[in-house]
Amino acid sequence: MATAVATAAATAAASAEATPASSWPRFELAWKVVDERYWDLSRSAIDWQEARSVYGERLVADGDELDALIEAMYAAIGDDHTRYVSATQAAEERERFGDLPCIGFFGSAPTGLHDGITANAPDEVAPPDLRAIGPVELGSWSDGVGYVRVPDLVRAGTAESVRQAVVELERGGAIALVLDLRGNPGGRLVTMMQVAGVFTRGLLWRALTRWSLPLPYPALGTPATDLPLAVLVDADVHSAAEGLAGALQMRGRAVIVGATTAGNVEAVLPFCLRDGAQAWIATGVLAPLNGPTWEGRGVEPDVAVDPADAARAARSALLDR
Repeated sequence: MATAVATAAATAAASAEATPASSWPRFELAWKVVDERYWDLSRSAIDWQEARSVYGERLVADGDELDALIEAMYAAIGDDHTRYVSATQAAEERERFGDLPCIGFFGSAPTGLHDGITANAPDEVAPPDLRAIGPVELGSWSDGVGYVRVPDLVRAGTAESVRQAVVELERGGAIALVLDLRGNPGGRLVTMMQVAGVFTRGLLWRALTRWSLPLPYPALGTPATDLPLAVLVDADVHSAAEGLAGALQMRGRAVIVGATTAGNVEAVLPFCLRDGAQAWIATGVLAPLNGPTWEGRGVEPDVAVDPADAARAARSALLDR
């Protein structure tokens, strides 16, 4: 009996200390940044105004409970880009992927990540001399076609590694290149722009938002090669990786081989909230500089084949030129 009484007393005390989530400045900012910056709230799975009331009325006793509640509110939006990242998670992301700078959002209240990163090349026979440079892999076939595998556009050093791989392959006698993006979940827009800059230059994309004029994005850096290029894609290519493949296709720089990509090109910007937390918000969708967005339709290949046969088909297409 004494134990039951003590437990009841502790529960009552905890309930008395809990306050509505809406009384926490962090909740208000986390709600407001979505309200002001999300690209199209009409596509949300929930009514965002109603969410403020429903989630804001829930009681939380500490910062951890608040973080869990905001995460649930963001998850209810129903896209796979927008995320609330607690201060602890943000620190873990920096440890895992390097510094991810964010935009200050402190307001008047009182985005690329995907987690599923694959590191190994698909099962199709890869070049026999496959090796790693940083987060990418490279090799070459006996017919003189070089191969660069880019598993994601998240990890620090990806663009620099692609550039180094391309230079090494061309110096080694490559006559054409295959850029393998199959399974690439996307990542940072700046990495997309830097990798594109290895192969081409100029303004390639625009971001369509509801809160600003279309924002143009250029390829970054000086092209490292003008060798013929094929890009391998499949239905598991998302986000910035789709933007990379689509831009190289639209520019006429690469032939795209494989299957239509996911059609999931929401552009994510990270916003700094309070106490180290971040809000990763889908603020717009990527589109080519001139043309409709890839959102909902994906990048269609020039050579449509089973992705498992894409490297073989790409080599044939390159060597037949």
